[in-house]
Amino acid sequence: MEKMFELIDLFFMTQAVKLQGALKAFKEEERGASDMVAVMVLIVIIIALAALFNQQLKGAVEKVFAQLTSFVDSRGATQP
Repeated sequence: MEKMFELIDLFFMTQAVKLQGALKAFKEEERGASDMVAVMVLIVIIIALAALFNQQLKGAVEKVFAQLTSFVDSRGATQP
């Protein structure tokens, strides 16, 4: 019975060492940080373009919705 407890202790100790190594590797990994910077740069660029072309985008969206509304109305859709 004592031997079984020693094996269980050994198993848990090896798992603890593996977990510590995995946590250390996770903390030191920087691959995700560069991806986050790239995503933030893309978001800033999209916001800048949207601000720059605000009127053109607004006009294009209004035109699309006007065409969509006229298409739906021409098909005989009833409004609630």
